[in-house]
This record gives sequence, structure tokens and C-alpha cells, in this order.
Amino acid sequence: MSSITPELIETLSNHQNAVWQTVSLTVSEAAGQGISFTAPLVVNAKTSDLYSELGQAMVVIQFSFASLSENSQVILLPQETALELASLLADEEFAELDEAALASLRPSLEGLVQGLCLAVGNVKNETIVASSLNIRFQIFTFPMNMQKASELVRTQVALTAEGLSGTAIWLQDFETAAYIAGFAIQDEEGEAPFEAAPAATAGAHSGRGPSDDSNGLDLLLDIPLEISVELGRVRMLVKDVVELGTGSIVEIDKAAGEPVDVMVNGRLVARGEVVVIEDNFGVRVTEIVSPQERLARLGEAA
Repeated sequence: MSSITPELIETLSNHQNAVWQTVSLTVSEAAGQGISFTAPLVVNAKTSDLYSELGQAMVVIQFSFASLSENSQVILLPQETALELASLLADEEFAELDEAALASLRPSLEGLVQGLCLAVGNVKNETIVASSLNIRFQIFTFPMNMQKASELVRTQVALTAEGLSGTAIWLQDFETAAYIAGFAIQDEEGEAPFEAAPAATAGAHSGRGPSDDSNGLDLLLDIPLEISVELGRVRMLVKDVVELGTGSIVEIDKAAGEPVDVMVNGRLVARGEVVVIEDNFGVRVTEIVSPQERLARLGEAA
């Protein structure tokens, strides 16, 4: 089995800030408030040393990339960090990591995995999808592929939010790490089952045909997405809702003439103005919302 070389660790380290910035955005969006992952440190760790360090109850997020379905990777949240994060997200104090606490964590942790897939996809210039996602609180046991490995790649990152300071640990085997970094992986006969393409550089061309560069996107072009236009929102008490009837007026949180929100699968992606096309309503897009602005809006809502 190939070893985890200093070159591999260096290549992975060079990608980490961009990776965790993306994760911070997706987790913050899922949580509805600002949560940051910073100061990533990537090291080569012996599996035997990790057994003694990590053999305790933790929140375990286990998944794999669909293209490496047999190579599980894990993200670990120490019990104290997970408990503080659950209390922050639910806006109530949890004494233990019970089902209610885990339920409050789940959307944000799913956003964490989504962010990693998106970030790695950006690094590799292809679409990355997670498979076999499992989130649980238990005494950590290494998945089978890690049990067979003598060494793993360990990334430790600081997890911070308002009133919260903790850590998260990301563990990968050699094959997963090499896939992310774009290193060739050789089997026992010395042949490379696959060789990941290096990250695309703006303005650079590899000499391949234009159809090769768009293969990752082409796989998604026929996937249907639900687009909705949101005029505004309002919170109402149950008693007020049941009293609604024909002719009732519900006042929303937008002034007349303000842009409407264009949502794709429930996520804000643009704003626009309502127009009339013959007998139908339409929306003229006037602004595309950046990920940074989405995060800022979430922070204001919190």
C-alpha cells in the first residue's frame, strides 16, 4: 500500500483554507447563524496512536465520496464541542447529547459534509457527491478501511461561533487523500486504477477538447430543480392562522416595490422584479446573490 508522503500532506495543506471557507458557508447557511472553521492543520498520523487518542464517545460523521464508496472518511466532534454546538443551535441548554441534541445538530453536520463535497469538487473541477452518510454519538470505532491502514491523514480545525470555541477532526485514508490531492493511486500490480485530475487554473488549458472539460457539469444538466419566487414572509400564531378566511389580508415583511427573492430548491440565489408577460407573471432577474451575502443575511437573521 502506498505511503502518505510529505508531498501529499503539503498538497492537501495548500487546499485547506479554501476548503474550510466553503464549509463555513454551508454550515452557517444550514445553522442560520455564523459558524467558522479555521486554522486547519494537516498531519500524517499512525493509526495505532489514534486508537488511544480517539477511543471515546464522540459525535461521528461517517461518509464516503460516491466515486470512492469503499473508502470511508470520518469527521469527529469531541463531546464537549458537540454539546456546546447543539445548545447554541437549539437556543437551549443540553445537559447531554441525547436524541434532541443530535436532532438539532444534524442539519448543520449535513451542511458540513455538503461543504466538503462542494469544496473538494472545486479543487478537482468536478462534481463530488457523498454516500453512506451516518451521524451518531458513540464510542468511536474505526471503519474497516481505516483499520487496515497503518497511517491516516488527520486534519484538525478550530470550530468557532458566538460563545463557542471547539475543534473538529477529519480523518482520511491514503486513497481518499490522494484522490483529493490529485495524486495517482497504484494497485498491487503497479497500475493506477484512476488518476485524479489536478485542480483547474483560471485561464489555463490542458489541451483536451471542450467536451472533456464539461463532463462533470453535463452529468447534472438534466436534473430538475424547483424554482420558486418568494414575495415575502410572515410569522403568525396558530390562532391567527385558523381564523383566516376568504377576504383576509396577510401583511408580509416587504414593502411595495422591493425585489422578490428567487429560490432554487429552497435556497436564495437571486433577486428580481415582477413583470407581466401577456397573461402570466414572470420575474426579471436583477441580481445574483453571492455566498458571502447569503452568510451575512443569515447572521442578520440570527
